[in-house]
Amino acid sequence: MYKIAIIEDDPVTRAALIKFIGGFSDLTCLLDASSLADFWEQLPERASIDILFIDINLPGESGIEGLPALRKRFPESELIMYTQSDDDDDLLRALALGATGYLLKDFPMSQLRQYIDTLIEGGAIVSSRMARKLIEYLNPPKRKPAPEQLLSDKEEQVLRLLAEGNSYEECAEMLSLTKNGVKYHVKNIYRKLNVSNRLEAFKLWKDKLT
Repeated sequence: MYKIAIIEDDPVTRAALIKFIGGFSDLTCLLDASSLADFWEQLPERASIDILFIDINLPGESGIEGLPALRKRFPESELIMYTQSDDDDDLLRALALGATGYLLKDFPMSQLRQYIDTLIEGGAIVSSRMARKLIEYLNPPKRKPAPEQLLSDKEEQVLRLLAEGNSYEECAEMLSLTKNGVKYHVKNIYRKLNVSNRLEAFKLWKDKLT
């Protein structure tokens, strides 16, 4: 019997996952929680989990922020991000902090069994769109921005603050923007520099950032 746990704040999504898992005799939903705090409160002291599906945008501590503690408690478990976020940074941070898979919530529920079987058989699961982002990050093409694609002063400010380790929220506060305003500038930066994530942008624009 494979033990599965779910950390998902949307009750409809959580109920659908529980119902699907309950339809198989070799799977059991050991625990379902609406937040990381709820998960730790419910978790039996000696419980083991084979697969843990974790949403990113949770009330309180985010799914990504909770990964180090989850990995420490479950060193052999499959920690799978189950999310709507296709953000490059979320993908890279999640994998760096111990996630072993990254699934976008854009597949039919019937496909979940296939993903679970892949994990049981020792494979890895990453949504194809996110796998492409990962490949592009690991194999970035050598490119330079064309002169006509120079960043605006505001875009350079945003990129410099991000390079210094500031979050979108912190950038917004320092530049008197909304978080969505910062995201708008980031999208323009990616487009102008022909990159797909902030690390590529830092590498390409590093001479101007120093």
